[in-house]
Formats: sequence, structure tokens, C-alpha cells
Amino acid sequence: MLGRKRCRLVSRAVLSAASFVFTFASGSAYAGPPEPWADHDPGTPPKRLDLGGNFGVRGGAEYRAQATSITPLSLNTVTDRNAFWIEHRARLDGTIDYEDKIRLTASADLLDGVLWGDNGTLGKAPESDSGANVNTRQVNASRICAAYKSGSIFDANSYGYGLCPGEPVYIRRLFADVKLPIGLLRIGRQAATAGAGATLNDGEGRANRFGIAYRGNNTDRVLFATKPLEGFKQKDKRNVSEDEGLFVILAYDHLVNDNVLSLSDNLHQWVTAVRFLAPKHSAGSDLEARLFHAYRWDSKNSTGANAIGARVTSRFGNWFAGIDGTAILGSTREISEAFGVITKDPAVSQQIAQIGGRATVRYDQPKWTAYLEADYASGDSDPQSGSPLTQFRFAEDSNVGLLMFEHVLAYQTARAAAAGIEILKSLNAPTIPVESVATRGAFTNAAAIFPQFDYRPAKDLLFRGGVLMAWAPAGVNDPIASQQRRDGRSIEDDLVNFAGGKPGHYYGTELDGRIQWRFKDHFIFDLEGAIFFPGSALQDENGNAVRSVLVQGRTTVFF
Repeated sequence: MLGRKRCRLVSRAVLSAASFVFTFASGSAYAGPPEPWADHDPGTPPKRLDLGGNFGVRGGAEYRAQATSITPLSLNTVTDRNAFWIEHRARLDGTIDYEDKIRLTASADLLDGVLWGDNGTLGKAPESDSGANVNTRQVNASRICAAYKSGSIFDANSYGYGLCPGEPVYIRRLFADVKLPIGLLRIGRQAATAGAGATLNDGEGRANRFGIAYRGNNTDRVLFATKPLEGFKQKDKRNVSEDEGLFVILAYDHLVNDNVLSLSDNLHQWVTAVRFLAPKHSAGSDLEARLFHAYRWDSKNSTGANAIGARVTSRFGNWFAGIDGTAILGSTREISEAFGVITKDPAVSQQIAQIGGRATVRYDQPKWTAYLEADYASGDSDPQSGSPLTQFRFAEDSNVGLLMFEHVLAYQTARAAAAGIEILKSLNAPTIPVESVATRGAFTNAAAIFPQFDYRPAKDLLFRGGVLMAWAPAGVNDPIASQQRRDGRSIEDDLVNFAGGKPGHYYGTELDGRIQWRFKDHFIFDLEGAIFFPGSALQDENGNAVRSVLVQGRTTVFF
């Protein structure tokens, strides 16, 4: 058992916004209407193949291989200087239908994030198939994760990137659609949203302007969508399309069902949303407006959280602009219940007050595009368990840059979370909220501006560059290490960042670049690079944080 001074550890767990938004899209591998912050590829839904007898199918397939080199990954240590890996991902999407009115859709990822090679250690999971590297004749399924290296399991410095077992097959979606006379009924595991928003991302296609998406956000849901105004029109004048008009969406999500013999630990969510789509309008085109409210609740932890969000995007000639934001308000006892085993403090109901969003404007010409993006995610300057939960986190697949958030901050927070998990496990905590300290590459506790410029000298060739500058509105603090240092009633003088330095407010400046070449519209080669100049938010106690460089190449074959 740890001593009380060392055990006064309370993390600021981030309340995930996942599943707080609705979805209504016509099929897999298609992100719906255009979005100014995304380059949707493909841009149209898959075509239906008529099999005869009123049956039809749609399908899609993609395979990508990506090699990534980062020097260094850790900005403040003499270890973990160089990182290099090659990873897979194949995706298979398919829909079968009857008269296009009853549809069954499935989406599976194969070798998602699995490293090339026979990777592992003899006698440990994952275990190498060959035992000795020189004897390698086969490959296995391993992935990168935060792993224990040496030292105390309760110290973040004892962790670094290692290997964990990968999943050869992952079923990301499986749902049924029934097109009723009054609307669409969708049941099953489905995308939690349509498109690449700040709060949620469906992970479809190749939408990110830099980097890649993985599985997207998915939820187990019963959804009903209808176009209520069409019921007041004559039958021959009704618009029954799924990409135009006013939609009302109602959905129930069954998020957690840990103990089937108990109802109190079930986490539920109800979503009410309105969506308006207008491919053409008097001032322009591609208008989309969303407004939603979601309520998430359980009785065991007295959780009651409201999410209120809105989005508006539209083209005006060569201009394309949009804003997408969400506020999460409510309360929960779950975080303080978990950390009560450490602090011995009574559990309290913590207020939730988080806000985040993205705004973008771009100007498109045939040969070039000028693009400006602004992102915001609220932070948390007080990691104690009695204070409000105020840190907002973007969807992990809605990338902001290539290196700063995607890799550098992800690595630092993964190590801190790994140590916190071991502490809570050792004390038999009812939940492990410090797991959410790991950002997994998400944009969080930050305000950023990100101007970019595209140049297209030929139809199948793209050059893109951008400058990302990001600040931490609440200062960057490691909630675990800061609580370990707490020596009095006030924690301000005990706060440290993830490198052991004082909390800073400037993450740094990142220069991003991308070259893309397409061939036959079924093959893409991408070469991306980034140079990151870190600021005070990532410096250690001596004010040190070195420059980092990323280079990654990617091939994608798709149908």
C-alpha cells in the first residue's frame, strides 16, 4: 500500500463526448454532405448493384499501409528518442437490401493498427512466433501501446511505448435499416454521427486534411428519422430523399450494461435532433444545419449530463465556411467515487462544464485553395476531485495537425495514464477514470489557429502546407503527478506538466506538409512531414524541450 502523501492522487478525467451526436446517412463509406474542414473521399455514396429479384448490394474496400518516423518522440529525455513503425489497415463495407427499403449493413476492419512483422517477446503477450529474430518465418498481430518498462509501476517514467496484442478482425458496425412509409428505422451498432465533426467523427473514407482516421465513433442505438413537413404535402409532391430537406431524429443509445443482473449500472442516452440539408439555396449550395440535444444518465453514479450542439456549413460561390460546436453540462459522482479509495475524501457530485468546437473558412480555385481553421477545447486548471470537470476532448479521428497533438502529447499522456491505472487497480477502485487522461491523439485543452494552403498543378497531384499554433487556455498540468505532489489545501503551487515542468500556456508551433499523388482513382500515395517547435507547455523543470520531426508515407488502394 502506498503512503498517504504519495496516494493523494486525483486525476481530472475527461468526460468523453462520444455518442452525443446523431447519425443519418445513406450507407457506409460515405460521409454525407461536404464539410469545409474535411476532404471527403469518396464524395458520393456507393452505387447499388441490382442482383435481380428485388435484391441489391453495395460495397466498399480499402487497404492502407503507413510508415511513420518520429525523431524524437520524447522531447525531454535521453530515452525514446527515435520511433519508427509500419502499420496496416484494411476495411470491408457491405450492404444487402430488399427493394432498397430493408437493408443490412456491416463494416469490419482487418489488422487495424497492426504492425508489420513478427513482433513480441518470448514468454510475454504478444509473443513472437519465431522466438529469435534471426529465425523469423511468420508474422503476428501486435500493436503499439503504453507499456511498463522498468521501475515503479506507479511512476509515469517507468512507461514507454511497447507492444500489445492486436485485433486481426474488428466489427465496427452492424445494423439494419427499415424504410417505413413515415421514416427510417435503424437498429444496431452504427456510427455515432455523420461526417467529421469536432465532437465526433464517423471515421469514413479519407476526410482528414492531414493524417488518417481509424475506427470512428460508434454506438449501439435505436434510431428513427423522419421528414415531418412532407406529411403535409400531397403524395406526388413529397421529397423522400435522404440528402435534402428537414429531418427530425430520435435515438436511444444503450451505452453500458456491465452487470446484467443489475439495472443501476446501465448507462443510457436519449438524443433529439433536427437537421436541414439543402444542396442548393438562394445564396449558395451545400447548406447543412444541425441542432441537437442529448441526455446521458445512470442511477448508480448519479450521472446526468446534457449535450447541446449545433453546426452550420454552406458554400457561397468559391467560399466555403462552417462552424461546429458542443457544450456538455451536468454532474456525476463517478469520478470522485473512484478516487475516494485514494484520497479518503467523501464522494461528491462534480459539475460538468465543457465546451469545444471548430470554425473554418476556405476559398477554392481550380488550382489552389486558401484555408483557415480555428479550434477550441476547454481545459481544466484544477485537477482535484471536488472541482468541476471542464476539459473537453475532440474526436480522436478529427485530426488537428500531424505531430503536436497526434503523437507528442499522446505519448506524454499515455505514460501518465498507465501509472494512474496501476494505482487505482491496486486499490480496487470501482472504475478507472484516469484512463481518459491519455488523449490518444485528440485535440484537448487548447485553442489553435491553423492556416493552410493547397496547390494542385495537375488533376492527380496535390501539395499542401500549414502552420499550426496552439495555446492551452487552462495551462497544461499532469493531474496524476500534480496530485502526488500536493502538500496542502492549495494545489496551485504543486501543479506540474507531463514532463515535470511548471504548467505552461503555449504548446508550440508546427509546420505541416503533404504531397499526394493519385493513380487511376483507386490508388493514392501520400508523403507527409511535420516539424514541431515546442513551447512552455511541454518543457521540463529545466525549461528543455527539443524540436521534433515527423515523416510518414502512406499507400492506399480503394474500391
